[in-house]
Amino acid sequence: MNNQITFYSVTDITKYIYYKFETDMSLQEVYLQGEISNFKYSGKHCYFSLKDQNAEISAMFFYPHNMSLNFKPMDGMSVQVVGKIQVYQKRGTYSIVVQKMAQAGIGLLYQEFLDLKEKLQREGLFDERKKLKIPEYPEKVAIITAATGEAVRDIISTFNRRFPLAQLKLYPALVQGRDAPQDLMRALQWVYRDNEADVIIIGRGGGSFEDLSCFNDEKLARMLFASPIPTISAVGHEGDYTICDFVASFRAPTPTGAAMKLTKEKKDVIETLVNYSKRLKTSITAKLTHDFQAWNHCIHSYGIAQFKQVIEGKYQNYLDTSNRLMQLSPEKIAKRLEEQIGQYQLRLQQLIQGRIESNEWQFTHYEVRLSSQVMEKIIAQQETVLEGLTDKLVLLNPFQLMKKGYSIVYKQHMMITSEKELANQDDIIIQFHDGKVKATVQK
Repeated sequence: MNNQITFYSVTDITKYIYYKFETDMSLQEVYLQGEISNFKYSGKHCYFSLKDQNAEISAMFFYPHNMSLNFKPMDGMSVQVVGKIQVYQKRGTYSIVVQKMAQAGIGLLYQEFLDLKEKLQREGLFDERKKLKIPEYPEKVAIITAATGEAVRDIISTFNRRFPLAQLKLYPALVQGRDAPQDLMRALQWVYRDNEADVIIIGRGGGSFEDLSCFNDEKLARMLFASPIPTISAVGHEGDYTICDFVASFRAPTPTGAAMKLTKEKKDVIETLVNYSKRLKTSITAKLTHDFQAWNHCIHSYGIAQFKQVIEGKYQNYLDTSNRLMQLSPEKIAKRLEEQIGQYQLRLQQLIQGRIESNEWQFTHYEVRLSSQVMEKIIAQQETVLEGLTDKLVLLNPFQLMKKGYSIVYKQHMMITSEKELANQDDIIIQFHDGKVKATVQK
């Protein structure tokens, strides 16, 4: 018999323990309550211990998860935390990595409820304008609750006691515990697949805040918000509020209240039907009376009583209108326009001919006036005027004066009219009648 013993290394056994912790699903999300001890910050991370009378566990609250803290943790403070248990292999110790923390007086579940409520409200999931209208007389009602709970019995008895027009169908689901949110969503998907219900009741009877916490699940709330079928949340008693109450199309204080919302009292329904019947009878009577009076007025009207005379008058109007239309037909209008155009052309030709003859007479008259004798006289007069102007031009010509010994002095292309405008050594140009010379002023 071989009694050989195998010795493992510390690393091997620590890895084995680490593996056990990582694969144990009950250690992945642990809820603990204890007293804070040795709380401190290291950078942005929090390190402390949680203890009770008999045990202690190390805790780490890393950034940015610790940003959700709305109080200042202190030694000796009683808190509730949720987190994951893990093994630190190097030292062979275990600790809890905290994801959320709240004061024990408030309660972690309630704090999570408030945080989720605020988040979904900011996103608009509670907006009344986005909620579907509850039908007044539903034909089929889907009920999502526990199959053996008080809620389903209260709903059924309320429907039977009042005016049971609707057909009820139960979609059983867990309404308490860790797996309840997933089971409630499964039942909702079942209702959507059937696609028969006019409205959905989801809820349960009364219980503690922890018992009702499955109706505070975020995924469930978003599924109710996106529901294509109107929903009624009926969770707990009148004072209990859950996230489903805020998201659903309508919040009933109790399951019984949900059933009352979807039903009517027999007395009220009968009274409504009687009122509608009376209103319908009155409306039909008034309609028939009005139509009979209109018919009676019609058959005794002049148009019906004197039908032949009216038709003959209308026929004569038709003939008169037809004759007028014939006179106004496009063919006749075009013919009249053609005749008018011919007359206008003849008058235009006569007018042009008269103008031509008149202009010819005027031309002959002007031609006689412009005879050679008249033209010669005019030319002689103009030559005399021209000779006078020429003599004046010759007398005023500066070059004629310069031939007599006069000259013009220029300095820098400007004509000099006084000696005061000149200085010694100025360069000047002297203009004679037959040319120019350059000179310099000496004195």
